[in-house]
Amino acid sequence: MTELAKRTAGAMALLAPLLTALLAAGCTDSTTGPAATSPPPLPTPDGIFTPAAEPQPSPSPQSGAASPTAASTPSPTPLATATQEEKAVRVMESMFDVNNRVNVGAIASAGLTGHPGLVPVLVEAASRTFDFETALVIADALERITGERVGGDFVLVAPWFSWMAQQDDLPELPGFGAWKGESYGAIDPSFRDFFYEGVPHTIPLWSPMWGGVRRDGIPPLEYPETIPASEAGYLEPDEPVFGVVINGEARAYPWRIMGWHELANDVVGGRNISVVF
Repeated sequence: MTELAKRTAGAMALLAPLLTALLAAGCTDSTTGPAATSPPPLPTPDGIFTPAAEPQPSPSPQSGAASPTAASTPSPTPLATATQEEKAVRVMESMFDVNNRVNVGAIASAGLTGHPGLVPVLVEAASRTFDFETALVIADALERITGERVGGDFVLVAPWFSWMAQQDDLPELPGFGAWKGESYGAIDPSFRDFFYEGVPHTIPLWSPMWGGVRRDGIPPLEYPETIPASEAGYLEPDEPVFGVVINGEARAYPWRIMGWHELANDVVGGRNISVVF
């Protein structure tokens, strides 16, 4: 071997460990490149749907202090010390994503949380999905919370709505009015006029449910002209009607007409009334 070859081989022997270390550092950098992806969100054991934790920057070797980014991020209330109601509110707020689609992870978390105030939230979620598997997850969460199997499996809204109507003490979560307003507002912004935090109401806020159309999508029957019953030749003798008597004045709204409008506004016996079908 010539003297030049010997010197070249020696230099390569010295550089090899350094090149190997640099190559390894480039392959394991978790802050850049395709490998820097976050794991999908998962329901945690105590029933709150949260994003999986991401690695935080390491403290400086010289000072031992945390990085400015980590120090400036406020820490949420630890889940271990949150009350069941606080956990339920977090689940409710994550039930729909930014595109108003049902969040399956939040459904599973609702069942683990077990708060009865999440029953109306889950029924709302059931009304927004046509996916069989998602409906089964909702049915399981409802059964976990209530201990009852109402039925329906993937056709849940009607049976569970009837179940809720029979309950005397179904709680309403804090912020439910605002949550429902924002949820419905994504369908039609004017729905926020009906649902908001602190809205006056004499019936449970869960009881009005979206009927599948925007506001005034079905035109109401507005102060219709009337004729005496003896002149209503278009009706069969046994045809059903909705009857109203106020201050001695009687009015009949045929089923077949109300089926098209679902709502009638009228004045009977000197009083403004609304007939809802």
